Amino acid sequence: MLVRIPRRRFDSVSSGESRQPPSSFTPAPAYAHVSTYRTLQMEMQIQSPSLKACEMDHAPPLPVFSDHDQIRGRVILDPSCSSSGRLVISMKGSFLYTNKGESSKYNAEQKSHVFLAASTAIVVSPEPPRSAFRDAFTASIRRRPSGSSLGTTYASAERSYSFNFDLPRSCRSAEELPPSSSSFKLDDADPLRQSLTPGHQVQYIIQASWEPAEGIELSTSLETPIIVQPERDFQSLDCSPVSQDSWLEMPLRSDRPIPYRVAITLPSLVTFSRGTSIPFFVVFTTTPRSPSLVKEIASDATISVSLIQQIQIQQTITLPPTPPHTPTSSIDENEPPRSAKLLKRVGGRPRRSPSSPTLYTDSSQDIREKPLPRLPMETSLSETNSLHSSMCIGFPKRPRNPCGDQKHPSLATQHMLPDGLHKSKIPLNSAMLPSIDWIGISVKYYVDVSVLFGQDDLRVRIPVKIT
Repeated sequence: MLVRIPRRRFDSVSSGESRQPPSSFTPAPAYAHVSTYRTLQMEMQIQSPSLKACEMDHAPPLPVFSDHDQIRGRVILDPSCSSSGRLVISMKGSFLYTNKGESSKYNAEQKSHVFLAASTAIVVSPEPPRSAFRDAFTASIRRRPSGSSLGTTYASAERSYSFNFDLPRSCRSAEELPPSSSSFKLDDADPLRQSLTPGHQVQYIIQASWEPAEGIELSTSLETPIIVQPERDFQSLDCSPVSQDSWLEMPLRSDRPIPYRVAITLPSLVTFSRGTSIPFFVVFTTTPRSPSLVKEIASDATISVSLIQQIQIQQTITLPPTPPHTPTSSIDENEPPRSAKLLKRVGGRPRRSPSSPTLYTDSSQDIREKPLPRLPMETSLSETNSLHSSMCIGFPKRPRNPCGDQKHPSLATQHMLPDGLHKSKIPLNSAMLPSIDWIGISVKYYVDVSVLFGQDDLRVRIPVKIT
């Protein structure tokens, strides 16, 4: 009777040991989604944690990244492309805008301000020919090809080049990378159509350019937009309720002393999402208390509240080339200094004591040799827009203290209440630009409040943040 001995592998590894993967092993992508874009000459694949549907019809969804993600992917050249050339893969963040006076024109020129640029260049060259000894050795070994060897041969023939870009982070805590966004303006020239024309836009683009070394083949490029948005906490501003007990009161200023005070009250967290609204209260109190003045202000005062948007784009001025610096040591030592000639001319001038400072000290020499300061940045766009305005005549309400299950409030508590109250809110729109504070780009929002009574115009401007 023959005993069958089980087969063993000499390269077996125990369960406690780790084994390195083979060189042909391809790691799984870091992100769950892969977006593919193709032309006749190349194919670009972008890995992203999520996707977002595009607003345009029949457009593929766009990759979405947060400000902490890494943008990665690869570019595959078509076999028909030249064997040598230069492949440039770049990422660009730009702020697109149109001048305020030309925004209503259909052929208005849209300008671009690049605030983020990163690129990598890959030199593509043909593979070096294998040696004759290696070819002879390979021909002498004949074996049946397997599926893995066929896949490896295909992968080696495929010209694939990976790329990755890290999004920059600012050193300041309040400075964040501008998120992808676009605003729209109502076309006043044709109110019947009520069409929306593009206003300002923050856009990020990944571009791959192929420059062949041979002159017969033409250069080609492939670009696609991506979406970059800040990473918010799980409890966003749209869902978290704002505590009504925490409010910020800002007094309105007057040019002269007046017998009453006016203030606006906003939530202490002056950060609002574009899909919500900004609640506010405008109150006034007479000092000292005057029932007749209260009646006049409550019926005749004009309250105006506006939401102001300020956009400013600054670009660095290109400086001319600096002339070569001539060191002071190159001056001829035999030539007497000008100070000596000056002292010889003035004969009646008393001599300086050894303790007195000389005409040219070391500090003054450093100042003379210090280079000139750089020119300031040039402002290419400065725009102020009024996004919302509301006006109310008089203060229609009187503040009250909630009683609840408690007893009636005391007279001292009632005396501390304002004499008049105006309650309203400013609606926001998701198509608005968010607040931006980045190098060269500034988008700020303010709440302007004005109370006009008689000859007195009380005003205040409060900065708010729109996310």
